[in-house]
Amino acid sequence: MKKEYLDLKLDFMFKQLFGQPNRKHITIAFLNDILGRKGTNRIIDLTFENTEKVKDRTDGKTVRFDVTVLTTLGERINVEVQIRDQQDMPERTLYYWSRMFSSSLSSGDSYTLLPPTIFITIVNYPLFPSETDRFHTKFHIREDEEGFLWSDKLEFHLIDLSSFMVQWKKYRRKLKEQNEHELPWLMMLTAADAKRKILYSDILAELEEWAMNIEEVREALIEWENLSADKKNRAEYEVRLRELRDQLSNLQGYHRKGKEEGIKEGIKLGVEKGKKEGIKEGSRIIVSNLRRKGLSTTEIAELTGLTEDEIRELLKQGDS
Repeated sequence: MKKEYLDLKLDFMFKQLFGQPNRKHITIAFLNDILGRKGTNRIIDLTFENTEKVKDRTDGKTVRFDVTVLTTLGERINVEVQIRDQQDMPERTLYYWSRMFSSSLSSGDSYTLLPPTIFITIVNYPLFPSETDRFHTKFHIREDEEGFLWSDKLEFHLIDLSSFMVQWKKYRRKLKEQNEHELPWLMMLTAADAKRKILYSDILAELEEWAMNIEEVREALIEWENLSADKKNRAEYEVRLRELRDQLSNLQGYHRKGKEEGIKEGIKLGVEKGKKEGIKEGSRIIVSNLRRKGLSTTEIAELTGLTEDEIRELLKQGDS
C-alpha cells in the first residue's frame, strides 16, 4: 500500500507534528537543528504555551501563534508557517514579536526580566528576492557601523522553502555533504505540496536515508505517516485546505482586480495627459502663426488670453 503524507506547511498539520506535548522530543530536535544549537546552548526541555487564545485588544487586533514554547534556557520561541504571500510579512512579524515580548513582563517587573524572544518564520515564497538567494536568513538589531548588538533579546529566523527547493534540486549532493542539521526537517516540510498536489518521492527516499542515522527524524517520519493516515486528521486537514484555497483564490482575485483597475487608471491618465499635451501643442502652433504674421507678444496675449511669459515659453519650444 502506497504511503501518504499530508502537507506539513498547513498550520494544522504543522501543529499536529511539532506542537504537541506527547511529541515534545521531536520539537526539541527540530528547534535545535533549525537554530543551530550545540553543546551547552542546546534546548534540553520545553513547555508548550497556549497558542489558541485570542488576546483582547482595544484596537481590535488579535494575535494567534502557531507553535510557541518556553525553554528551560528561559527563551520564548514561536514558529509561524505561512503559505500565502503576505505583502506585509516583515511588519506582521514585528507586530507579533512585540506582542509576545511585551506579554512576558508582569506589571511591576524589571525590564531586565524580559526573556530572549525568538521568531522562526517559515514561508513558501521569496520574501527578499532581490537581497538574497539563501533559504535560511537570521536577523538581529545591530549598530550600522560597528555591528554590535542593541540587545540579544530579539532574534528572527526566516526560512524560505521555495528557495530551499531550488537549491536542493540543483545542489543536492553539496547540501548533503555539508551535513546541515536542518536539512532533513526542511525536506520534510517540502516533500508534500498540497497546492500543486505533489508528493516528491525522491525527497522521501532521501529522508528515509537520514532516518536510518537520526532517531528523531525516524520518529518524526513515523508520526507524520500515522497522522496522515488518521481519518479524523485527514477530515480536518481537508477543511483547512479548502479554506486556504478559498483564501488564495480571493487573494488572486483582488490582485487581478487591482491590476485591471490600475491599467484602466493608467489609460485614463494617459488620455488626460495626451489632451493636455495636445492643447499645449495647438497653442504653440497658433502663437507661432500669429508671430509670423507680425504680431507682437502683447498683441498675441490680448488675442489668445495667454500671458506674455506663456507665449515666450511656447515660442521658445517652437525654436528648439
